[in-house]
Amino acid sequence: MALINKVWRESRFVPPGAEPGLTSGREFVENVQNIAVRDIARARFAYPSPEQSGFKTYVNRPEHTVGVRVASGDLLFPDIVVLDTATTEVQMLGEVETTRSLFAEDVAEKWQAFAGVGLLFLFIPFSQVERARRLLKPLDLRLGGLRSWKHNLGQEAVEVAELPL
Repeated sequence: MALINKVWRESRFVPPGAEPGLTSGREFVENVQNIAVRDIARARFAYPSPEQSGFKTYVNRPEHTVGVRVASGDLLFPDIVVLDTATTEVQMLGEVETTRSLFAEDVAEKWQAFAGVGLLFLFIPFSQVERARRLLKPLDLRLGGLRSWKHNLGQEAVEVAELPL
């Protein structure tokens, strides 16, 4: 039986899986990564700080706030960008991956582009460390660090562990 909602659509036909209220954009898919980026930025990129008062951290999730321009003129939007506010130079970049994002076809190309712009820190889910290492092996990247992360159920904090490169 089709749901009828005159505000939502004009016809009575509702294709399976498109019923109103089942999905709303891609928020439900992106939420895990958005929360992880927010928590990792707070825990690992807490700038400005007393030691580095000239640095500022920007988060590009869920909306883009700061883009990083490459030599070709394209703008990149890493998940976390740390800038020197006096010179607007990129100090550090953080890219937080999820199990879903590690299976994207262009994930290695994305890492190469980000590593070419600044000091890149990769955050990989604990369960996907070996996959990430396999993807990184053929690349000649200079990473600032490789980290694994997870959210503990029921806690409002992210747990991050440093991994050897």
